[in-house]
Amino acid sequence: MDAVSRKRKILCCIVEQYIDTAEPVGSKQLLENSGLSVSSATIRNDMAALTEAGLIDQPYTSAGRVPTQEGFRRYLELGAKPVEPTAQERALIFRRISASSDDPERILDAAAQVLSQLSGAVCVATTPPPEDVKIAKIRLIQTGRQTAMTVLVTSSGMVKYRLFRCDYMLTKELVKVFERMLSESMVGRSPEEITPAFVQSLAASYGELAMLMPTVLSCIMLQCTQINSMDVRLHGESNLLFSSEFEISQLREIIKFLGRHEQLAHLLLRADKAGGVMIGTESQVPELYKCAVISKRYDVAMQPSGAIGLIAPMRNSYRRNLGLLEYASGAVGKLINELIES
Repeated sequence: MDAVSRKRKILCCIVEQYIDTAEPVGSKQLLENSGLSVSSATIRNDMAALTEAGLIDQPYTSAGRVPTQEGFRRYLELGAKPVEPTAQERALIFRRISASSDDPERILDAAAQVLSQLSGAVCVATTPPPEDVKIAKIRLIQTGRQTAMTVLVTSSGMVKYRLFRCDYMLTKELVKVFERMLSESMVGRSPEEITPAFVQSLAASYGELAMLMPTVLSCIMLQCTQINSMDVRLHGESNLLFSSEFEISQLREIIKFLGRHEQLAHLLLRADKAGGVMIGTESQVPELYKCAVISKRYDVAMQPSGAIGLIAPMRNSYRRNLGLLEYASGAVGKLINELIES
């Protein structure tokens, strides 16, 4: 093994031992656990070179070494491949999210809950960003003589219901006409397009019939407004309290940030674009400078949709957590696709 490959192996060993023990790693431990057939002097020289390169650090004199932020990043770049969850973990994840398979938002909530349990981290699951969503179906269901319900289904599987009341008697024929007109005008559009100006122009195009439709048009517009923000499901905040990585003041700041749902949702999308993991300052969120953000988008209709992510200490089991997210995102996408197609 050449010197470059040996240093890479030593770095990976230091990172993995530090993840397992939370203790600085010494040259003696490395020699015992790395499987390298070299002298202790060679190990110490290589550790000194890694320290000089900023990949590991010595927290105090005579201590072993711990990985820096740059060390964790290099470890991931060197091929920290996801570890597939065990059969029991896969069964638990699928069972828990399948129990909520009647509603995409309940699926996401169940996924966040079970992943926070398995990972010991905070888990966040989001609906898709508005720009990725289209209106797939509009249905009107009569519920009374003067009341009906609008059912709006998006391309990502979200379903929004809303009741409306008319000041005239509804008939089945009239409800069908409303549904046909709304479907022709809105299906395939982004909810962001359904603005007051769009609705006014639509009403003008309906002629005299528009006089019967203000309540149903208002109802649809309110539903589109709800879809225009990413919904966030968050579980496992209390897991942070059991981590030795944070001081109380840092915990307070992290928990405050977790309450900013819109920022949190967009952070997961950025992390996915950045290769799935952002470490420390890479997140550009000061409250998370001692954390890692691990994210994976799930696919709906063969397109990237929302995201599922973990907020964990920088010292976490990256390979295991990447594997959990990969499996869970695949299962979430599968269930939401089945729901849309049913």
